[in-house]
Amino acid sequence: MRIKNIKIKALVSLICVTTVIISFAAQAKNDSRLSISREEMNLIQYPTGITIESSTYYDGDTDDLVTAGLGFTPLSTLVIKPTIADPAKPTPQELRQLKLNRFIDTKTGEGTFFGFQRKNLTPMFDGKIAGTEILATFKNNDESVGLLVQIPLDFDKNKPCIVAVPSTDSDGLFNAYDVQIRGLWGLRHNCAVVYNDKGLGNGIYDITNQRGYAINGKVQTDNLLFKPKIENREQYVKTYPNRYAIKQLHSKQNSEERWGEFVLKSIEFAFYQINTQFSPTKKVIFDKDNTLVLVYGATDGAGAALKAGELDKNNTIKGIVAVNPQIAPYSETIPVTVKLGKKPPTKIEYRSIAEYSAYASLYIPCAVPAIINNNKDINLPFADNYTYAQNRCNALKKAQLLIHGTPKEALEKLHQYGWTPEMERQLPYFYFKETIGLPYQYISAYGHYDIMEKMCNYSVASTQKNPLLYIGKVEPLSEIDFQQLWGLANGQLPIWLGDESTVLALVNDEDIYSPRRDFYSSSDNKDEIDYNSKGAICLYNKLKEPQVELGMKQVIASANLNGIKTFIIHGRNNVKQLPDYTSRAYVALNSQVEGNNSQLRYIEVKNSSYLEGKPPFDNSLVSIDYYGEDAIEWLWANLTNNATLPDSQVIHAKPRAGKIAFTPDATAQNLVPILQSPNSSNIIKKENGELIIPN
Repeated sequence: MRIKNIKIKALVSLICVTTVIISFAAQAKNDSRLSISREEMNLIQYPTGITIESSTYYDGDTDDLVTAGLGFTPLSTLVIKPTIADPAKPTPQELRQLKLNRFIDTKTGEGTFFGFQRKNLTPMFDGKIAGTEILATFKNNDESVGLLVQIPLDFDKNKPCIVAVPSTDSDGLFNAYDVQIRGLWGLRHNCAVVYNDKGLGNGIYDITNQRGYAINGKVQTDNLLFKPKIENREQYVKTYPNRYAIKQLHSKQNSEERWGEFVLKSIEFAFYQINTQFSPTKKVIFDKDNTLVLVYGATDGAGAALKAGELDKNNTIKGIVAVNPQIAPYSETIPVTVKLGKKPPTKIEYRSIAEYSAYASLYIPCAVPAIINNNKDINLPFADNYTYAQNRCNALKKAQLLIHGTPKEALEKLHQYGWTPEMERQLPYFYFKETIGLPYQYISAYGHYDIMEKMCNYSVASTQKNPLLYIGKVEPLSEIDFQQLWGLANGQLPIWLGDESTVLALVNDEDIYSPRRDFYSSSDNKDEIDYNSKGAICLYNKLKEPQVELGMKQVIASANLNGIKTFIIHGRNNVKQLPDYTSRAYVALNSQVEGNNSQLRYIEVKNSSYLEGKPPFDNSLVSIDYYGEDAIEWLWANLTNNATLPDSQVIHAKPRAGKIAFTPDATAQNLVPILQSPNSSNIIKKENGELIIPN
């Protein structure tokens, strides 16, 4: 397998002043030294390809780095209605506040066990942090990456540190969880924090009105996060009104191939900013040898964190925490096996999220009646919505993807693929909320599909907003202005308005009646909805296209972390980033690739998923974010005070008891911490490509 080599221009010039060639098979070789004098090497150098868009100081009172002036007491007390003076022209600060306006459910343990510290809040101090925020873009040929550096007023110049946070999922720079959990951790430890949007972000383009978003969310026609090339636009708009283009789906760039590079570039930018702000001369005073650099990411951001570790041959990064990583480890020659509890060892196939999410979208709608039958005493969110499940089963049988065409058969296939019986209760919710959008975004990116190709007869459209009589039809934006949409979106589809209606979504343009969302779509029969079986089958078959296969190969991970101290945290019941194909396979492969040189710890958390332990899963799941913060605290203790790191282990977290939405606050009995010396029965063993996990 040949993987494309990418040259990083002047990468980390402040750190190692070398040019490196990076291969995503993790073969990074130092190029020749730049021909500059020793004196010049010590000078602060402006990072190549970066344009600073703005620099703002926040006083920690009227506005701040983490809550946009709202404060943690209001955010954790009630849902705050956004205030925008002119809805047609929201200011960048209003949009920033819209993104950071997140209701914090303290029952999950946030505010006590992780995140902000409620006990430290007073009428005079509401957790707001003063400091400087620098917004920038990095241009890599035709690709644009958003960067954001936050330097707290209390930055410790004597013990300098940088925390790099690649954005969660497909979101942009102001993801509230990234800022208020991962970024907040860094700021509280007096570190500079740098975010990057991984080349994705809220790149939404309004085709009809030829407008999109700048890096700060401002609506304009040029200098956008993303602007597609559309031939015969007027005819396209006439045929397909109220349509939109999305950066990850339609940029034809497959940015995931370069996620590790973007993390390293963000670190370079952070070094430039702290040197510029604090150096009394023009010389570098902070570098990789005297500055502690950590990378802390979740989901796709966690995958980017691991890829950065694979590329870092200069010992710049000292520690990594990856929470529920979306990562695709691969080796042509090294098999990996997982032994869970008393089950025999099982060989794990290397699969990408495109493959397993497309498989889920194919079979879950059919399997729901069997899930209901297996869980009669359990509340299954949204399961009652699947009135037409048998129609999907019939379509799968007709396509020879099922033999008998029963829900039980579909569920058995899901079990065989990696979704365990313990995961069943999440699956109706998972499909309803993520629908076809999850596999579509990856397959479209991996295949470099153009918006004009309308892969599998899908397009992105604005849909009905009123939940009454909602059937997912295409309608113009109404209740939400395009100017405000940037503040509500998270970079992926659908964009929800409550639990029952969507603002933007993928729609089936070949629906028998009219274009609409899959969940309400008939692809073969006017009288019966089948959740657009044709679209799901088409998308699944796209995985065999050579261009998609090439794109999947371009994003694989080597699992060679170059001896960097790393924690991977994964929820055992994660239905979105399946453990077998992500963390388990990665850890097993790492044990063979790095062997005794590995500094990787694996923490698998029972009763945890990609969801946050909030309703409707507050009585069945705990928050995974607690364990990410627990892990980075262990890293910090080790790197600053030589504390011994914990062994890899299974955590027996316990869900909160009670009815949905009426559960008590999480306690230490629910959020069982990572132990430095766990019971031997909970230790995870990894060696020579085999991972042994206690039940």
